[in-house]
Amino acid sequence: MARRVSAAERRREIASAAGELFADRGVQATTVRDIGARVGMLSGSLYHHFRTKSDIVHELMRVYGESLLARYRAADQGSGSASQRLEDLFRACVRANLEHPNETAVLIHEQDRLFQLPEFDYIHEMVDQVEAIFVTVIRQGMNSGEFRKDIEPAFAYRMMMDVMGAVQRWYDPDAFTEDEIVGAWLDVFMRGIADTFPS
Repeated sequence: MARRVSAAERRREIASAAGELFADRGVQATTVRDIGARVGMLSGSLYHHFRTKSDIVHELMRVYGESLLARYRAADQGSGSASQRLEDLFRACVRANLEHPNETAVLIHEQDRLFQLPEFDYIHEMVDQVEAIFVTVIRQGMNSGEFRKDIEPAFAYRMMMDVMGAVQRWYDPDAFTEDEIVGAWLDVFMRGIADTFPS
């Protein structure tokens, strides 16, 4: 006899399938019928679990956002140097992006579109809190002499996130380990790529 799937499990299944479609096509181009077909449900049956497509987006992004923020807060709890804490944050970012590639893609692609609606203000609050964690560590590194003092911490953070946000598109576990990616990023961000700085 097949195990009965709970309503909560079914909601997670629907949100996960929708995340794949949202990441591939965008939220606007994905219909409720598309989502229902992905999970083997008629769109009418899907409405028993979610009233609207926006409710599915909320289900997907609230869980992801809470998990992401908790991950960064945990990574920032170390007592080491700013350099070590930045490495821990980089590692948390890599793992989050690789474990949640669809949610990461939706977060990036919808920032200037769907997520501009007031109902998604919580996403911007989450992003601001993540930025505050990184910027605080960068500033502490500047104050301790670990990082250059002539950089703008928010600019450095945003540049880092732009680079790290693409890792799930090219990551090959047979070619790189997560630690190798983090190590290479830190090396480039900390030392650059020039052998000698041009005058």
